[in-house]
Amino acid sequence: MNRITWLNRSQPQTLYSAVLLCYFFAALLLLSGTRVESQLARDTFEGIVSLFASDRTAADLGDSIIPPAVTVLLIGAFVAGGAGTANERRWGHWLCSGAAIYAAIATLWWGARASFELGVILRLMFRGLLLVLLFHPMSRNHRRVWFT
Repeated sequence: MNRITWLNRSQPQTLYSAVLLCYFFAALLLLSGTRVESQLARDTFEGIVSLFASDRTAADLGDSIIPPAVTVLLIGAFVAGGAGTANERRWGHWLCSGAAIYAAIATLWWGARASFELGVILRLMFRGLLLVLLFHPMSRNHRRVWFT
């Protein structure tokens, strides 16, 4: 049976740092998901629902189980994507990239609605850092050659 590698020091520094940052984001979501990230997921969900909902308001639907579920899915995507990237799996890299792109866009949208405060700017900087690490040329070259 194959053993899961959580960190792979043989990968380039950019990918190794991206995997560490994925685990760090998952831990932050787990610890503070009930407050800030849950509000971010709720605002995103309300914005999407308000485009389609006619008989129920987005605020009514925002109190449902969906926003915590989005937070749990994001935690799972960061952990599974980090582990998949550490094990040099192409699906892991794409899962991690998708979670990072979603988190960056949602933070940018939330920051635009709630005026860019220092906390939002710092969150956006770290999410941008993860994107830079994942799509750095050294990471792309390694992924192209070694990932299955």
